[in-house]
Order: sequence, then structure tokens, then C-alpha cells
Amino acid sequence: MRKLICAAVAVSVLAAACSTSSGDEGSAATEPLATSSTLAADSADSTAANEPAADDMGPPDTTPSDTAPPPTTQPFFPGTEDGRPFLELTLTEKIHEFLELPNTAFAANIAGEMGLSGDQRWVPWVMDIMRTAGSRNVSDTSMGALERLTGIESSGDFNSDYVRYGSWYRTNGVDPGEGYEVFKSELYAYLDFRFGDMLAQVTDRVTLGAIQFGGVRRGGIPELNNPERLTPAQADFMTDEELVLGVVIGGEAGAYPVRFLARHELANDVVGDVPVALGYCTLCLTALMFDRRLPNGDVLSFQTSGLLMDSNKIMIDNETESLWNHLSGTAFAGPLAGTKLEQFPVATTRWSDWLADHPDTFTLEVPPPTYFPEMPERPPISYDYTPGAAYRTYYSSEDLWFPTFETPDVFELKEEVVTVDRVGFTLALGLAELEREGAFVYVLGGEPLVIVPNQGGARVYSAADAAGVPAEAWRHGAPVEVAPGGVLHDELRVSGVDGRDGVDVRLARIVTSQSFWFAWYGLHPDTEIWPPAEGR
Repeated sequence: MRKLICAAVAVSVLAAACSTSSGDEGSAATEPLATSSTLAADSADSTAANEPAADDMGPPDTTPSDTAPPPTTQPFFPGTEDGRPFLELTLTEKIHEFLELPNTAFAANIAGEMGLSGDQRWVPWVMDIMRTAGSRNVSDTSMGALERLTGIESSGDFNSDYVRYGSWYRTNGVDPGEGYEVFKSELYAYLDFRFGDMLAQVTDRVTLGAIQFGGVRRGGIPELNNPERLTPAQADFMTDEELVLGVVIGGEAGAYPVRFLARHELANDVVGDVPVALGYCTLCLTALMFDRRLPNGDVLSFQTSGLLMDSNKIMIDNETESLWNHLSGTAFAGPLAGTKLEQFPVATTRWSDWLADHPDTFTLEVPPPTYFPEMPERPPISYDYTPGAAYRTYYSSEDLWFPTFETPDVFELKEEVVTVDRVGFTLALGLAELEREGAFVYVLGGEPLVIVPNQGGARVYSAADAAGVPAEAWRHGAPVEVAPGGVLHDELRVSGVDGRDGVDVRLARIVTSQSFWFAWYGLHPDTEIWPPAEGR
């Protein structure tokens, strides 16, 4: 009987962390319970039926509604498993009782005691309580505890403190200590029973502490699977200026409208007879095209896991349940841990520019609503696909919604950068500055690269094996003349370099990406930057 009550209370307490509004994107305001002893009438299945919309991975605001009663000074403590008063238990025993019967009274007391201990290993524990409890009392207690543990003064604002203290933890890499694996797996299993198994695969405790609930359950952002295609003539809804994610694989050109990927974040598709996955992280503004084939011939398919790390999407494959870092394309947990997916170049560019270069390209039909035949009571998910509508609030603000590493201010946190990773040498180029430049040479780790800016991004080509041009011509910063019509998806035709005319060289394109600065720095803290910091 107690287990049934536990499940009901867990739903009532933790479902608040999943509830979202139906308004602007990413508005994941949770609604705290009126009292910590309220029992939910809903079952776990009915909670799942209220899955938030696909782009509701919003800031974890726990501001209570105006109708919520103020917290009482003498909170009610539910009974414990063996009948002992909760306040007489040790901290370890309290944690056990909390996992058996999650409720806001237990959560606030545990967070407060962790803060008073002065032991910094409790920081990720308190962060998890703060993220999932859905109560102003728990939030305030957690912020006070984190202030004591980190020495950083609380702002009193949940969203700001959640990012600030989470970033402190990520930067300092404190080991959460013994027992954290069980605590986090069991706590997150109340949000989605599948989270427990996912997190149990993560063997490094510091990494586990960095993983955050993104606001949706697994698959809560429905991916596109073999989306319907259109010819350019059929896609009369496309506008000249809107951005697309362009790829050419096996001679087949395709353009994935950003307005669609910003809502669905993943597309499992086949291009040029190659099974691919286009991952688009809206929080870090990064699009990457992966080859879904493994060396043994197996083919993977991907979903949104519902989890984040460093404000970056964590993908999960359906075949092995491994967890994948979207930015690196590497599995970090599960049977495929250590496996890195091959990538294809992606061009972020205007539809009109892509169409001019690739008149035979395909693009996508407007995605239909997502239905859930296994849950007929659940309403379908449909979106506003107007260009620029998705995550408008997030992109118009300087603030992050989720923690990441503390990031140097050589660029703004959410400034777009074009990124290059070449065998141990990395580079971030400021997009705003690139759009004012012509093609030029950047020497990275001894390899001359030709940077060719365009509207919305840049393409990068390697001149390491260029024949017929003296090596000294490819000096750092040298201007490059591109032959008319010479900017191709896979290669570049060069007609001049560093003042030398009459050149006829073809350069191969390399894989690059684009992202917000904070996301790139979190993965590559030793990156080179352009323009140099002293010139900014």
C-alpha cells in the first residue's frame, strides 16, 4: 500500500517539473503543490499523456502561481517506512525515505541539511532536488544551501541561480560521492521510468552530475523519420531569406528548413543511399549530419533523450540505448560508449542561395501533426512553423536556460561561431565578423585552411595538398580569390591567392559546424579564436 501512495505522491510532486504552458516556446514554468501531503489522483500513464510540446525544453522556473498558498512555518512531514519521525533520521536515511516517498517537505529538509554540512559534494544533489521538486519552498531552501556550499551569493531568482550554481559545479568538477548514482537514477525515474536505466549507464559520477532534465521525457520532442520531400517547385511556401541546412551526400542535394528542425531537433533520413541523422540542438544552435552506420554494418536511429549536458542535447539510439553527446557525435554511456559517428558537411545558408547552387535539391514537406496511437487520449502535437518562431524568447535574451562551463567573454555567450576541429587543433570564428570578410587563409596547426564566408555561415576548405601554388602563398591571413561559380558544396575553385593571379586550384571541403560560443568552449576550452581576443 505504501508503494502505491509513494507512486501517487511522486507523480504529484515531480510531474510539476514536466508541466509546461502552451504559450511561447520553452516556457516550462512548473506549478508547485498546495501542500506537501497532497496525493495525486492521476496515474503515471495519465501524466505521460500530458507530455509538453516539443519545443518546451525551457528554463526550469519554479515560480509559484498567484493562487498558491504561502509555505507554512511548520511543514507536515509524511510518515517514514519504519514509523520513526523523519527529523530524527540521519541524512542518509532521509535520502532513502525521500526516494521512497518524494515530497516537498522531505526535499526542503534534505537540501537544507546538505547546505549546512559545508561539504561541496552535495552541490549536484541539491541541484537535482531543486530541478525536480516544483516548490517555492524547496527552491528557496536549495538556493540558500547552494550559496553556503559554493560561497556564491544567491540572486534569489531560480533561473539565474540554477544556471550559476550548475556552472560552478561543472567548472569545478566536484565528485558527488558514493550513493549519487542510485540517488539520481531513482529520482529521475519518477520523471520518466526510462531515465533510470539511461542514467544507470553513466559510469563517471562527475558527468552524471552534469546531466540535467531538459523538460521533456524521452521522445517528447518528436523526431522526423524519413520526412516527406518536395521539389523546389512544390515548396512554394519557402521564402528566399529563410535559413536551410544544406547537405550533399552521394551526389544528392538536400535542404532541411531550419524552421522545421528547430521544432523537431532530429531527422532520421537517407540521403544519397546513406542512412543519416541530422541533429539540431536549439539551445546551442548547432546542426550536425551524422552517418547512422556503424563499422559492423548495423544502422542506428535516434531520438531526443529528454536529457541535457552543458545546455547541449543528449541523443539516444533506439537499438542499443546508448547516450550520445550531440556536439561531438560520441557515445559516452551504454554499449556503444566511445563510438564516434562519422559526419558530413552541413551548410547553414539562405534558401535562395542554396537553390541557386543546387537547383535539383530536395526540401521537406511541412511536417504533419504528431499523433500518439498508443495513447488516444493524448492530443496531437502541432507547431507554428513560421521562420524564426521557435525559441524566439531564448534567442532574444542573453541568458542561458541550463548550466554549462564558466565561459570566457571573448565572445558573448550566445554569439554564433563557425567551428573547426582538425586532429587536436580547434578554431572558433566569430560569424558576425566573418560576414564582413572575403575569403582568406587561416593556418591551424600548420594546415592552411581557406575560410569562405556566406550569408548565415561559412564553408572551410583545406589547402594542405594544393598543387601548383608555392607553400608561402598560403600564409596566415592571405586573401583568396574564388573563381566565378567556384564555391561548391564539396570543393572550392581558387583563381588567386595572396596577390598571385592565374591560379587554378581545387580544394576539398572539410567538416565544420556552427554553434553558440558557450557550447563550443565547453567542449574545446583550448580553442583558437578569430578575430584574436586582442583585436576584439
